[in-house]
This record gives sequence, C-alpha cells and structure tokens, in this order.
Amino acid sequence: MYKAFSLAGYSQEDVEREFGGMLSAFKFGAPPHGGCAPGIDRIVMLLAGEPNLREIVAFPLNQKEEDLLVGAPGNVRERQLEELHIRVKLPPAAK
Repeated sequence: MYKAFSLAGYSQEDVEREFGGMLSAFKFGAPPHGGCAPGIDRIVMLLAGEPNLREIVAFPLNQKEEDLLVGAPGNVRERQLEELHIRVKLPPAAK
C-alpha cells in the first residue's frame, strides 16, 4: 500500500493519517472479492421486500448524508483539491 501511494506522491505519514482505516482493514487481508463485490445489500433488500436500503444496511448514513461511524465527510486538504482541479468559491461574508 505504501508503495502504491508513494507513486501518487503521498508520504508514509500522509498515508497513515489520510487512509489509516483502510490500512487497518488490509492488515486482515484483502477482501475476497478484490473490490468488485456485487451489491449484496441491495440483493438482500429486494429479497426481503424492503423499499428502503436503510432497513438493510447495518450502518446507514443519517439524513444529512453523514457517516457517524467514520466521521465522514471529513475535511479536504488544499492539495487534494488541487489534484482534482477543484476550486472552492465561498460566498461573501454576511454583514
């Protein structure tokens, strides 16, 4: 993992800070599906006759699209925005 991220310009410290959760998960091994898993949660939703995925997912997002378990969405660094050529234009401050 460190080698792959170093090719993208990340230091080991950056990788541990930004992707610590993924590194911890990979200590247990790669997922058996290699990252191309079918939407099992959606299959279960259909089999159970549930109209809402929230009834099936163990840790659904809240109504504000936040994942309270992992604290997402999180802050984005300026470098990450630059990589994707994204500019943030904030509204003028209210007086």
